[in-house]
Amino acid sequence: MTRGARTVVIVLLLATAVWAVPGGGTTGETISTALSTLIMAAIVLLGVRLYREGRGRIELLGDSHRLLLYASIAMIVVAFAARDGMISDGAGTALFIVLLVSAAAMLYAVFQRWREV
Repeated sequence: MTRGARTVVIVLLLATAVWAVPGGGTTGETISTALSTLIMAAIVLLGVRLYREGRGRIELLGDSHRLLLYASIAMIVVAFAARDGMISDGAGTALFIVLLVSAAAMLYAVFQRWREV
């Protein structure tokens, strides 16, 4: 069985479990949570690898740009951790967007400095 066919079979089995099993909604939520956790773990591992590979250049950025880098990452993490509560009303949505745009601007400033180093 090829890899693509195996993937399709796994997806169909998961969809059948959600559709046919009593309490399939709970099964779907469990599968969704497990997949989200795996994706977040992969993102964290990618970040760790990128940090280890670029540690020397990060140290050359200087204190102010390193602060911008770490603060922007923290802003993104906090924004997404509080996303469900924030986007329930207009002011929260605006704050969520402001946090992400601010973090993106900070990352852009760090990127410009990183290219000079």
